[in-house]
Amino acid sequence: MAGASHGVGVTHFCVMAASFLTAAAGEKTAVLEWNDSGDFEKMELVCTGGRREGKPFRVLETDYYKEAGAGELALCLNRYRYVLIDFGVMKDGVRDEFVRCEKRVLIGSFSEWQWETFREWLELGQSAERGWVNAAAFGSGETRREVRKKLKVPVLEIPLSADAFSVTAGTLDFFQTFFLRR
Repeated sequence: MAGASHGVGVTHFCVMAASFLTAAAGEKTAVLEWNDSGDFEKMELVCTGGRREGKPFRVLETDYYKEAGAGELALCLNRYRYVLIDFGVMKDGVRDEFVRCEKRVLIGSFSEWQWETFREWLELGQSAERGWVNAAAFGSGETRREVRKKLKVPVLEIPLSADAFSVTAGTLDFFQTFFLRR
């Protein structure tokens, strides 16, 4: 998963997806922080009450790898049924790794201050990046409809979830469809 810009909910989405896979689907799941946000270190402190050097830390049966890279990915591919990667914001170094993933999700926002960057990625994705899944949780429904009509690019509507670790009826329905799509 990667974001069209900062603050669109990539980490939140990864945690939501992992929570679904672990709690609802019973799948062995890892989430790799493949960016320099430091969010997983903060998550570890809040969720486990401390920090430790070793990887991974576990929250509700999901393993989280801080500051991960190719080594952690290689290790995880043999240990987990699902490996989710939080690439943070899409940029040059991220894109090469992103396109190697089996399922690629670009998360953006239809909020006025973030829409322009997302639009640029969607326009590029129309011709160059077949196979990407576009998704957004925030912003105008009207803008979302215009995108579908003008750009002919589908954008999944991520259900709102105040607690990313909680599997609600809305997230359950969304992720059952999301992970069954190919």
